[in-house]
Amino acid sequence: MTVKDFQKGIRRYLVISIFICLTFSKPIISLDYQHYEKWVENFFIKNFQNNFNTEFIKNIIKKSKLKKNDFYKIDKIVNKIHDKDFINPENYFDVNKLLIRSQKAIKLSENFETELNKIERKFEIPKSIILAIWGVESDFGNAKLPFSSLKAIVFHIYREKRKNYFMKELKSILLIIENKKIDIDKILGSSYGAMGQPQFMPSNYLKYGIDYDNDGKVDLWDSEVDILASIANFLSSFGWEKNLKWGTEVTKTEKFPCYLEGPDIKKSIIDWKSYGIMPFDKNSFQITPYSTKTSLLMPKGEYGPKFLVTKNFYVLKKYNFSDFYALYVSTLANLIEGEKLFKGKWVKTPKLNHKKILELQHSLTKKGLDVGELDGLIGFKTRRSIGKNQEELKQRITCYPK
Repeated sequence: MTVKDFQKGIRRYLVISIFICLTFSKPIISLDYQHYEKWVENFFIKNFQNNFNTEFIKNIIKKSKLKKNDFYKIDKIVNKIHDKDFINPENYFDVNKLLIRSQKAIKLSENFETELNKIERKFEIPKSIILAIWGVESDFGNAKLPFSSLKAIVFHIYREKRKNYFMKELKSILLIIENKKIDIDKILGSSYGAMGQPQFMPSNYLKYGIDYDNDGKVDLWDSEVDILASIANFLSSFGWEKNLKWGTEVTKTEKFPCYLEGPDIKKSIIDWKSYGIMPFDKNSFQITPYSTKTSLLMPKGEYGPKFLVTKNFYVLKKYNFSDFYALYVSTLANLIEGEKLFKGKWVKTPKLNHKKILELQHSLTKKGLDVGELDGLIGFKTRRSIGKNQEELKQRITCYPK
């Protein structure tokens, strides 16, 4: 089914589509600063005055307020991030940036060779993966951290998007400040409050942050060894398996339907071979038992590279839930290790956006197909439903709209 076919049904579902778009798209009207400062004061007094002493709360109120210019700046950035292209993979995987980052990482791996070797042995996470995450999250510390994480988190509670989530993170950052784990003015991060070079939210800082240089504090801003060890500790805590590759690129015949991809469909490498799914690199799973369970990943259906991925790929998704993110980190790690970029090409298709995908998801849901969340993103459940719908309509099964 083409995007045009889906657009023909818009009128039929206009009321529900409008509701969905209002629910998931960015706000048309930006937030108003008029009541913000008073709200901050009332918010902390109402929610935290019984948990902390008066002087602490007074200081937190003062340190939590964005100035008017910064308030509108963060509002603009958040809305812009919402519109960032996480749908069309050919735009996400910038080959030049990948190559530049891999060269930076290789140089840094030489500069921190001793430290990285020790961290790799201790946490059993490959150096290439640790460096790749560092590169993606903050360009190895070169990316600007524009906001106080405390202010950013309070802003999101005021914004009332994922309020419960940000309330949990606020409690964590207050514990960090109260226990003087890091100076309050140094806790800089992103517009969502993710802290330091590895972009840890406060709860993850408390759980997985490592004081690797033994100076009495977990410094994710200026201590490279704390940063590298904390990334490794995070992945280790979620069950990264030593000596197991994240995955490998494969070839696939179109006879095997693309709607059989996804993390809930696991087969051994030998079983996938029986279906005609073969690694490009015959030696990619050389030290991996053929009984190892893997899943088929097709981020753009039949219009892009295809992969068999192991449990370690899904450990990477604990850092960021996006398939694109985990694949980008994995690809960058491969380049750091001296491997080549994937061989399959991203075939250009009509550009999609959140609104079009939401309409598509709604149309598929009305047909009884499972698209997962109505989120305006083409996850594996949406791709599978597209493929099954195409099969029902006797169209070419691509698992991606065109």
